[in-house]
Amino acid sequence: MLAKRLPGILPPLTMNEALEATKIHSVAGKLRTKNGLIVERPFRSPHHTISDVALVGGGSIPQPGEISLAHHGVLFLDELPEFKRTVLEVLRQPLEDRVVTISRSRFTIDFPAGFMLVASMNPYRDWE
Repeated sequence: MLAKRLPGILPPLTMNEALEATKIHSVAGKLRTKNGLIVERPFRSPHHTISDVALVGGGSIPQPGEISLAHHGVLFLDELPEFKRTVLEVLRQPLEDRVVTISRSRFTIDFPAGFMLVASMNPYRDWE
């Protein structure tokens, strides 16, 4: 519940950030606002069964993944140890570079990836 409240306590989106977030969601076909402009920071919480491609983006016609959909917002990974190792490893480069690069034989696309990563997990108990 705390992670879901983070976008509300972060500073409001600037006009440039709102336009950038709106473009990403529009390209992904996920624009759901009445006025056409995203005015609240994105909050994305993918299920732990998510694939690498769904997280990073890609496909035959490259689409933004959850990382880019969280641009200027929060990417929340609930139950972190449940995510596949490969999924967690693909987070490394976007976190460092703040961009996701998808390469194909004929072209390369960069999707923005400036997000806050928040993760949760249950404490480890060795007595169980």
